[in-house]
Amino acid sequence: MSIGELRAALDGVTGLAVEARGHAQVAAERIAEAARILGELAERSGTDLPAEHLAEAGEEVETVMAALHEASELVSGLGARL
Repeated sequence: MSIGELRAALDGVTGLAVEARGHAQVAAERIAEAARILGELAERSGTDLPAEHLAEAGEEVETVMAALHEASELVSGLGARL
């Protein structure tokens, strides 16, 4: 594998990590919306709905987004140093 091919592969990995982060962002937004709706339903119905599970899922998605950002930065930096 040549340096050019390696750079191209690293660029591809960076692009996929950025794309995955975008998908995770959409997931975070949808989880937040679901939590909001569930909270409203819980208030109206007076029942105890498991909104805390959505909060935990949101936190996990945020962790994944941070890891994807870091990964894309590291891979991009590696490609730049080649």
